[in-house]
Amino acid sequence: MLDFVHMSGAGNTFLVADGRDEIATLPPGAVRSIIEQHPRHDGALIEGVLILRSIAERTVTADFYNPDGSYGMMCGNGARCSVRYACDHGAHRGVDIALLLNGVSYDAICHDDQTVSVTFPPPLDERAYIVGELASVDIPVYYVNVNSDHVVIDGPRDAQRPVVALLRHHAAFPRGTNVSMVELEATDVLRIATFERGVEAVTGACGTGAISACIAWWRSGRCSDHVVVIPPSQRPLTVVLHHSNARLTACTLRGDALYDNS
Repeated sequence: MLDFVHMSGAGNTFLVADGRDEIATLPPGAVRSIIEQHPRHDGALIEGVLILRSIAERTVTADFYNPDGSYGMMCGNGARCSVRYACDHGAHRGVDIALLLNGVSYDAICHDDQTVSVTFPPPLDERAYIVGELASVDIPVYYVNVNSDHVVIDGPRDAQRPVVALLRHHAAFPRGTNVSMVELEATDVLRIATFERGVEAVTGACGTGAISACIAWWRSGRCSDHVVVIPPSQRPLTVVLHHSNARLTACTLRGDALYDNS
């Protein structure tokens, strides 16, 4: 029997459980049932489910599920919450931790100030679409795949914009995609709202969306390689883009990972 706790990473809300004695992958119906059985007291959406599969001093394995039960993609804030949970159950703080999330390896560190850093490899794919290149889309679009598909567009940060639904299910992205709307506050500060695939709503924060937005805006010369990202929750994330001669070598995401008793 899994014992779930509520956690949030920069306002991105999750259910987290120690599943070291559980073997099976959860079917979609089980994920939806778990969410229904563990509501938040404040009525806010639960934006993902995390199951810890193994915890050692410097290695952690976890599974992440979207609320619709879909599985396999990266969740940056979920990854950070899984590392914080693991460090409270046997993993070491302040040292490099090898995180295996949904079968993909990342480097992580749990800091003493309740923040967690996760370092991503370079994006699997990047594509810039000029106006008119995507059918029925009349604005520039930048696509980034950081083990989670994102398209990045200029604000306003309004999920009711018709282009958001159009891009979410656009034929150019056969898996579907997350849609991040970005407004530039300064060269080192972005405000972002991400309409997330599998949640089907704007989430309190999105780690992979934050990284994707910073990559897109850095590529276009609009932001630096060290950026504070302000999500709808107002709990900031920090993104650092590591690069050599315009070639990305890694991306680091840092922010809070907290237990949420609301």
